[in-house]
Amino acid sequence: MELLKIEGLKIKTGDKVLVDELNLSINRGEIISLVGESGSGKSLTCLSVLNLLPETLHPEGSIKYFEQDGSFSELLGMNSKQRKQYALCKIAYIFQEPLTALNPVQKCGDQLFENLILCGYKGKEELKNKAIELLKSVELNQTDKVLNAYPFQLSGGQRQRVMIAMALAGNPDLIIADEPTTALDVIIQEEILELIRSLAKVHGKSVLLISHDLDAVGRFSDRIAVMYKGKIIEQGIASEVFGHPKENYTKALLACKPTPDKKGYYLTTIQSEGEKPKPFVEPAASNEQMLSVNLLRKEFYLDDKVFRALKSLSFDLYKGQSVGLIGESGSGKSTISKILVNLESATGGTLEYDFDNKLSLSSNVQLIFQDPFAALNPEINVRSMLSEVIRKHGKNLSSSEVLELSIELLVKVGLTPEDLVKFPANFSGGQRQRLCIARALAVNPTLLICDESTSALDLSVQAQILNLLKELQISEGLTILMITHSMAVAAWFCQYLIVLKDGYIVEQGKTSDLIKNASNEYTRSLLQHI
Repeated sequence: MELLKIEGLKIKTGDKVLVDELNLSINRGEIISLVGESGSGKSLTCLSVLNLLPETLHPEGSIKYFEQDGSFSELLGMNSKQRKQYALCKIAYIFQEPLTALNPVQKCGDQLFENLILCGYKGKEELKNKAIELLKSVELNQTDKVLNAYPFQLSGGQRQRVMIAMALAGNPDLIIADEPTTALDVIIQEEILELIRSLAKVHGKSVLLISHDLDAVGRFSDRIAVMYKGKIIEQGIASEVFGHPKENYTKALLACKPTPDKKGYYLTTIQSEGEKPKPFVEPAASNEQMLSVNLLRKEFYLDDKVFRALKSLSFDLYKGQSVGLIGESGSGKSTISKILVNLESATGGTLEYDFDNKLSLSSNVQLIFQDPFAALNPEINVRSMLSEVIRKHGKNLSSSEVLELSIELLVKVGLTPEDLVKFPANFSGGQRQRLCIARALAVNPTLLICDESTSALDLSVQAQILNLLKELQISEGLTILMITHSMAVAAWFCQYLIVLKDGYIVEQGKTSDLIKNASNEYTRSLLQHI
């Protein structure tokens, strides 16, 4: 039975068409996934359902919402009061980043109560009982702890479950989930998607899911719709679309995924699909040690309780090596990266660098973050951004020399000299990540730490960035520490793997050895998701 029908949807800004004559229907109890590259129009399509588009964008066409008796309402053109009622009780929206979507200075319980009050629940007892029921429905059984916690005190997976509980407050018929698992490790991803599927199948909810994780949507969706340049170019049963794609674009998208059998070859991108994979030669293993980490510990104090984030970790990095640090959310990966660049101090243990030059730590080690938009200053253009770094770390350089170096850096990361005058908002997500890499390279670092720097990117753009990092590692002789929750990325990119869980290193060794003969059960569970 049909629940939502989108007909002839067109979204424009000025004369530019962003979504063009899109048609899509969703049945009750059905899970449909929208897949495609960044900028293909997936999020715009979903935002238009509740008219959450920016004022500069103008939707046309029809979006009909059908009741059980067959009557329908036209969602496009609804006034704000009507739209608010639908948003509360008919259609729920789960946004991509729960830490951004949740109020950081308000307890999770208070935010959940606020939604329940808007949905008509009254009285402290009724509110708390319903909140507990919702939290348990999303498998957050320590309800008192969650209700009294601020968002930063919960893990990524727990925050996403809180967001789902808030979305369920009005008992909606349709859940729109926009990249709900992007920042989560593969095991938590599976749990969240299984939870969403359970809600759909057990409680009769429909789900419109946006995701760049093709493996996940293939397993959890009834139907797939592939978007390209604002249009749906292919749709059908998930197994058919992914098993026997008809369109060349769909085939190219599926070919972008890193896998162990592609090791030693640059990844396919949308632009290079159909070409013979280009091989590369990994740098030879070096005996020169760059970093020695011995019995590293880190403790945090929360509410008079000690949280041991890192528990006596020991590992080494060698010059020119690519090392993967892999593990689930909360395992301590990002804590290690912050200690390595002195953004956090260790509680115990030793950390010893051995660089060929005597420059500062920041001149030798650079950190590339997960979210490039948050890492870039939106108010300065590219030229100012690069010039600032070059001048800080260079000596007696003229303006023309700084400009020349800036252009050289942009070209090196696949951008153009014309990009110097642009601001971060003028770039796509993949281009912004290239800017972050260019800024890191401006100081001629020896060690590059990539902290989930491709996890928020779609497969095609991820392939481009991984290819770029591999090219730079080979041409610049960089040592790269790749922090990731994707075993597929780590297996393709890295020569050596360190597997982290609950603050411990549970296993480490050469990538080829771990893939073939992992001894730890947790490592084997990660390998199932390659």
